[in-house]
Amino acid sequence: MRALLPTLCSMALFASLLLFCAPLFAVAEVEQASCRNIALAPSLLGARNACNAPSRAPSSGDIFSVADIRIVSLAPQVGNATSDLSNASAIWSWSADFPQEARFPIKEDARCPDGEIRYFAPSSPSLSGALSYLYGNSTETLALFSNGANPSPLNLSAGKLAASDFLQPFASLSIALRANISIAYSFSKSGYSYQCSSINGYVACGCGRNFDSGFRTFQRSVFDARNFSVETGPDSVLWLNPPLSSRLSGDEAGKIALFARRLPANLSLVFRGKEIASVQPYSFSVRTGACGEAIVEREFLPARASAGVFINTSAPIFPSQLVDRNASYAPFYLEFPWHADAGRANFTVIYEDAFSRQQAFSREFSVREPAPFFSPSGAAGAGGAIELCSGTFARACQGQGAMERREASESATSAAYPALPQQAAFPDFLLLAAAFSLPLALSAAALCRRFEWW
Repeated sequence: MRALLPTLCSMALFASLLLFCAPLFAVAEVEQASCRNIALAPSLLGARNACNAPSRAPSSGDIFSVADIRIVSLAPQVGNATSDLSNASAIWSWSADFPQEARFPIKEDARCPDGEIRYFAPSSPSLSGALSYLYGNSTETLALFSNGANPSPLNLSAGKLAASDFLQPFASLSIALRANISIAYSFSKSGYSYQCSSINGYVACGCGRNFDSGFRTFQRSVFDARNFSVETGPDSVLWLNPPLSSRLSGDEAGKIALFARRLPANLSLVFRGKEIASVQPYSFSVRTGACGEAIVEREFLPARASAGVFINTSAPIFPSQLVDRNASYAPFYLEFPWHADAGRANFTVIYEDAFSRQQAFSREFSVREPAPFFSPSGAAGAGGAIELCSGTFARACQGQGAMERREASESATSAAYPALPQQAAFPDFLLLAAAFSLPLALSAAALCRRFEWW
């Protein structure tokens, strides 16, 4: 049974890794990097030089050629950030390199030749120390051992956050490692010291040889620190079109503003249960770090966007009048083509961050057809309400109520309203002028004849 224990433990570890690395992330690069780094973590403890630290020549006072401790990454991590909802943990490493045997000259007295000290049969190196991290207003400390937990779990509870943590788009996480690396050697030392002795009344001086042996422990103090960002939320959606509870049927540009404290990885727009547009605002890439870890980088470079979708972002802002919680947000503007037929409608924005935190923002509104307006019995002119040409007034509206439609633009939504009444044609004054001028002409002719008679 005892012989089976290592096998069972290995199987349990392998199963736990498989469970963590199941498809959990919306972004394939994040999933692959997390799985790779978690699998790599145990091999980073006690290696000769896991992270390619600079080496130095051993000396009789410091036998180490490499003594290094490193905060490698968080799991999961994108750029320099993780999420408070992703059960984040810290991956760390420690390394020690040293000779199996080393000889160093020693001089115990300037008047004598050099001696030699020899170190051999080293023990296995060991580490003891602590990992401490500051998150919000709380500092926690975890003990570190040679074969301690790796990754080391972190408690990123929202209850630790202070008001100052919302002055930036993300909360701050500071991690520090402090430890001592130790190793024991056997040693043998032979040297020369200047000695004087009295023989038969004569004093004789010279260099005498001496020997010593035993054990010596070497110790090196190591330290590392890093700062990370933590995406904590909340996120908010501001509907720009339609801004109210209804819109007109037809084709329009839908417009949405997003205020994010969790950067979006996937956005899907669902209208009446059908996806009408989608976009991935960021492009992701993976590179290899100094310890062999996978590092995921993201860049605002919209990819996999539906036709006609436009998205942009800018520097963080404080949209205090537009969000529930006053904080710093990363703003995004989204525009997309949108056709809607008349009727009741539901619109949903499905918002998923790089750590697979999914949210849905929904609203309901009406889509209506443009309809002519009618003011019965001059009610509008008398201060009455303008009614739609339907129901009771449908027969009275026949031949009336021409409509004009204003198309949506950058500064206005679409609308339908009554067309201005057409101006009646000006009357024909020619006949009227002829009618008035004829009597005048006849009177003038009569006067002329009378003057001729005179």
